[in-house]
Order: sequence, then structure tokens, then C-alpha cells
Amino acid sequence: MNYLKFLSVILISGLCSCQSNGPKSADEHSSHDSTSHASSSERTEMAIVMDNMMKDMHQAEMTGNADLDFAVMMKSHHEGAVEMAEEELKSGKDEAIKQMAREIAGAQKTEIVELEAFISSPKNAAKNYDPATKNSGFGKVMDKSMKMMMELPELAAGSSVDEQFVALMIPHHQSAVYMAEGLLQYGKDPKLMEMAKKMIADQNREIDAFKKWSSAR
Repeated sequence: MNYLKFLSVILISGLCSCQSNGPKSADEHSSHDSTSHASSSERTEMAIVMDNMMKDMHQAEMTGNADLDFAVMMKSHHEGAVEMAEEELKSGKDEAIKQMAREIAGAQKTEIVELEAFISSPKNAAKNYDPATKNSGFGKVMDKSMKMMMELPELAAGSSVDEQFVALMIPHHQSAVYMAEGLLQYGKDPKLMEMAKKMIADQNREIDAFKKWSSAR
């Protein structure tokens, strides 16, 4: 069974079962080890979005340039957040959470355009870290960020779309913040680093708001 067919079987069955955590380097194929919290018949739209986002990120080939690899991974990460926000706007009921979803979708759509421009622009993408090294440097940052998203909370049976959105968006944001903080340590591009600073501020504020909402339930 080839790799893409293997991934499609996993998604259909509601399981993601792979052998390592993190995007693959240009010289290796990576697989990842996580277990879905529900059977395929119980998969929610929110969880399916997360599955698809993780699939895209797992398949990304890392170049070894911290700025470029951050931009590629964060683009997929943001696309997942936008899809979850759109699902919340379609099916959610809580007006405060729907307003947060609007703000998240708007901000991250703008950043996706900026990330796409960075990815497509001619640049000297010299290798400045080893993607295969998972225990130090930017390789460790990328690997841990992926693991953070894989350690998702179990969605309570019968939970509302609002509750699902909040429960999944907190670790989703936390992994983005960790990746952005890593870029500030290892990145070189000034514009990308300014974007990372804004992401950290925006998403930490949203994490706090989500946690307050959850604790008040």
C-alpha cells in the first residue's frame, strides 16, 4: 500500500496511526503515531478538519531553512483554523465564540496571503537547520509543535459545536504559539518574525478567552 493510500484509509477509519512525529525532511518519509478519540461514525466536522490539516502538515517536505519551513507549515496550520472557524460560524450557537471565530478567520486569512507571498517569492533559502534532528534546534521546535496538536483532548459525547471548537482550538493555538516562538529564536526574515510576534500576541489572548469561556460552563 503506498503512503497516500495509507493516509486515506486512516482518515476514513477515524484513526491516524504512524511511526514518528513531525513533518518529513526532503530525505525521509515520516509517519506519525496518534489515536483518534472517536470511531469513524462519531467523527465530527471539527475533528475531520484537524485530521486533514495534520495530513497536509505531515506530508510537507522540510527544506532545512527555518523561515521557509515555518511559512509552509504555518500556512497549513492557519488553513485548518480557518476551516474550523467557518464550521463554528455555520453550526455554532454561542455568539461570543462565533465572534471569536470571525476574528480568527479574518486575521488568519490575511496571514495566509502573506505566508503564500513569502513562500512564492524568490529568496536565498539556505539550509540553516537539519529537519531530521528532532532533539535540538528548529527541528525540535517543529517536531514538538506537531506533537502538541496530536495530544488533543477527548471530545465529550454530545458536546456542542461551540464546545468542540473551543476544545480543539486551544491546543491548535498553543502549537502555533510554540512554533512562532521557535521562529523568533531561529528565523532570519524580519517581516516573518514580525508576523510571528503578532501571532503570539493574538493567539495567546484568544487562548485565555477560550479557557475563561470553558471554565464558566
